This record gives sequence, C-alpha cells and structure tokens, in this order.
Amino acid sequence: MPKDRFFLLDAGASRSTPTPVPLPPGATLKAGPGDTEGRFSLMAEQWDGGTGAPAQVPNTMRRLGFDTFLYVREGDLGLDIGDQTHHLTSGMCALVPRGVPHALRNLCGADSATHTLQLSAPGAPGQSVAVAVADADADADAVDGGAARRFFVLGPGEARPGRIPVPPAFSVKARTADTAGLFSFLEVTVAQPIPRHTHHVADEGIYVLDGALHIDFDGDEHIARPGQFVLLPHGVPHAIRPGSTPPPRVLQISSPGGWECVVETLIEHRTEVSRGGRLDPAALNRYTRQYHVTYEEGSADGQGIPG
Repeated sequence: MPKDRFFLLDAGASRSTPTPVPLPPGATLKAGPGDTEGRFSLMAEQWDGGTGAPAQVPNTMRRLGFDTFLYVREGDLGLDIGDQTHHLTSGMCALVPRGVPHALRNLCGADSATHTLQLSAPGAPGQSVAVAVADADADADAVDGGAARRFFVLGPGEARPGRIPVPPAFSVKARTADTAGLFSFLEVTVAQPIPRHTHHVADEGIYVLDGALHIDFDGDEHIARPGQFVLLPHGVPHAIRPGSTPPPRVLQISSPGGWECVVETLIEHRTEVSRGGRLDPAALNRYTRQYHVTYEEGSADGQGIPG
C-alpha cells in the first residue's frame, strides 16, 4: 500500500534502509531509494571545520548515473568544477548534473561546521557509477546530452526563472526542466493552509527548516519541526498548514517534478481559484488535474494562496 511508505523522521535520525555504500561520518540518510521507489535519496551531512570533504568523495569525481542537488543549511561549502571554485554559504544551492566532474570541500574554520543536504536522483550514491578522474578537461567528452549546461548555482533568496513571476513564499530552486523531469525543489514559506489533495504520480518530501508544520496524512495529524523530514507517498490524500508564528519555512521536493508548474498555474488564476479568501477545490481541479494533482471538493481547510 502506498500509505505504508509514509514516515516522519526525527531531527538527527537516519533511515535504516540499506544503502549501496556506507554513509560517511557525520551523515544521516533522510530518505533512501527503498523509501522512494528509487526516485531519489536525501542525505544530510555535517562536516567539522578543517576536515575537508567526506572521505569517500574522491578529489575529483564524475557521477555517471544521477544528478546531485546540494543545499547548504549552514556553513561554507567549496564546490570545485574545472578550475573554478564556487563558494556556497547558508541558503545557497547548486545542481551538478550527471557526468560533470566535481569535488566538494569544507571551507569552514576549525571551530565551525558545514551542514548540507544532498539530493541524488534517481536513486542514491553507489547505485550508479561514480569514478575519480585525473583531468576534468580530458573527460569533458564523457558528459553527454549537454549535461554541463544544466549546472547552476543560486545565491540566498535567488530562484530559477519560470513561466510567470511567483511570490517570494515559493522560491523555486530547481525546476522540472532543470532535472530532466526527475524532481523539482522549492523553498516554501507555508503561510496559509493548503487544502486536502492527492498527488497521483509524484512523491512529496518536506524538510522543515524553521517553525512547525502540521500535516494531515490519510486522516492522521502529525507535526514536523526543524530538522525533521516527512515523506508523503503518491496516491494518498494529505493537507498541510502552519503551526507556528512566524510560519514554517520548508524545503519541498516533488519526484518526479512538476510542483512548480502547479504553483504557477494557481498564482496565474488566483482570482478564480480563491473565493472569499478560501481556496475552491472545484476551481483548483480545473487547472491541477493536468499535473496529476486533485483537491477534495467540499474540503473547507483552504484559506487562499500564500502570497
């Protein structure tokens, strides 16, 4: 049953599902390929100051089978690609497409640490080929399909450009088009309730950065707090709402991607889908069915679109 894949993981905890390779010191597995039916994996890492990159990461590596998305929660991460080092600080993120040689380095001082989230799609490190290369330029031809052109870095508060402008509450960090359809990644401030709805194709993962998030999954209430991760498998209705002031800020993963398209559509038609300050599920469905998301008509737990 899809609902059996639901879980809410405590802050600092790690999933016990098998991984193809051992986790590095200081790392916890928030979701493994077994949890997500191979769609993605999510790992949190803490690198102590002065220790450099995790031991299992070669000085230069080229992952042939999956994209890597990095989000820095705290600290200073060095991302080396070719002869350029990108400095990623708190709130910054980067997409490293499959096949692009790169290296990771901790740039914090001896008295601090870097905390990162690393999403791999599909699957997890070790499921696909990861090889060390002596010369990144010599292996440029190994990157097929223009993968190198998909690389990008976003600064704090920056978002990927979309079809239409969206409010700052929905900061799109990786679009479906960026990841060849594998996932989309948003930083969201959940300022108002989102009515009960079902993702019929995509799994949804939520990592709480700040505040408290109330989750109604299949009729059961849960509260997710900072550092906790929740997996909402496709095919089961759920609703979310803020449980704190200021409202919670979360990282939202959709795999396969598409959630940013739903957000854009609802913003574009906000005067039609929101009536009297509350979302109208019937109006929502006219626009969201094409993205395999449906809202329960007759539901009264929505209060407009966060803006």
